[in-house]
Amino acid sequence: MSKLFSVARLKCPRCHKGDLFVKQNPYSFKDAMKMPDRCPVCGQDFQIEPGFYIGALWTSFPIVIFIMALLSILLLVFIKMDLNWFFVTLTLILFLLQPLIIRLGRAIWINIFVDYEEDAIEE
Repeated sequence: MSKLFSVARLKCPRCHKGDLFVKQNPYSFKDAMKMPDRCPVCGQDFQIEPGFYIGALWTSFPIVIFIMALLSILLLVFIKMDLNWFFVTLTLILFLLQPLIIRLGRAIWINIFVDYEEDAIEE
């Protein structure tokens, strides 16, 4: 299994089994971004240091840029949407995708610092 698996499935980067987030639904707004302190499977610390996930802003930003580029090409080039409607549509779509983007950013960020260990299961 790879880091891509861990990021895409929002799993612990160390064991690829435990969930990174307490709630699976990113649109369950109560505690949607809440993460357990440790992986329930291997015990990996998810709160590595205070403010650790502030760095996830740097991994979320390229995701937003990529989505904006794709939507720009789709809406402006192929659909030929009016510019005013384009900005409204782009803003609405990015706003609605924000919980997913934040989760992906956090998953990428912790995967940069924590490596997979095949025998990481805690007894």
